[in-house]
Amino acid sequence: MTGGSHVRVALDDLILDREYQTRLALDHGAIRRYADAMRTGHKLPPITIARVDGAPVVIDGWHRVHAAKLAGIAALPALLIDPPEAELPWLAAEANLRHGVPLKRSERRNVFRAYVRAGQHLKGRRRIKSSREISSDLHGLISHAGVLKWMAEDFPHIRRQMGRAEDEPRYEGGLAVVDVEERREMAVRNAIGEVVAHARGITDPLRRGQVIAELRAALERIEAAAPWEPVPATDGFADDDF
Repeated sequence: MTGGSHVRVALDDLILDREYQTRLALDHGAIRRYADAMRTGHKLPPITIARVDGAPVVIDGWHRVHAAKLAGIAALPALLIDPPEAELPWLAAEANLRHGVPLKRSERRNVFRAYVRAGQHLKGRRRIKSSREISSDLHGLISHAGVLKWMAEDFPHIRRQMGRAEDEPRYEGGLAVVDVEERREMAVRNAIGEVVAHARGITDPLRRGQVIAELRAALERIEAAAPWEPVPATDGFADDDF
């Protein structure tokens, strides 16, 4: 990802939205390695974030965020980008293609879906790329025959418009609009349910009191919540490929 501005962002401000994560599970070994590196002062590359409805959403850097929390670090350097919201899942998926941890088959399917939903399968404004072009865009993640199979299963209306001679670009219809705020509301409600469920298992009075105090503080932050504003970064950024 190119462009954007360098900022520093508090971990408490970050949103880790599964909508922008193609991996089904995090690599906990990688998280521990990154945390160890952070504790010794090693600077990892900045995470990538985008402002969605006034909140900073992590596009690339889930492992680094979790590692920073494990290492007791409160803020991280970040690259703040501002692409159309529909492109964000694909940008996150594309970043995963460049990382060393291999994607599982189901995760590769998520990358393909994010690619299509972001309109990356289009050539120009409204013409569909060939299956070979799509396979090339995905860095060989899937063969051109696999593109046709997945397209027929996941986006049949697009596959039909590719036609028999699928290498001839055809016209494509629109995709459903996602209500970002509604999805975020559901994420909050689900998180509240998980917090309550876990809290039932905390019987130690001291630990329970600490959790209650943090929840009250969190409620105050929610009530006073305003659109997130980035803080310009003052540190340099590492070029290491993590």
